Amino acid sequence: MVNLDNYIVYGRSTCPYCTDVIDLLESKQLRYDFFDHEQDREFLEQAKRFYNRSTVPIVLKIDSNTGIVKMIGGCDDLKGYLND
Repeated sequence: MVNLDNYIVYGRSTCPYCTDVIDLLESKQLRYDFFDHEQDREFLEQAKRFYNRSTVPIVLKIDSNTGIVKMIGGCDDLKGYLND
């Protein structure tokens, strides 16, 4: 069965944890959208406050069946979530 869930990643292209998340999602052949806010630090600060995170990346999962958005967390959280 094909996984049609989509992941959203907010982060910075120069962040090693953000690139680790992208590499992990690609290695698992999971769909994702990466929003690189390298030049928009204010957006990242607002997102960190909204999602109660102190660092990036911020990883969200959108369930393809329900459309429900689930907060996964950061790099280590995603690795745990995907059992990697």
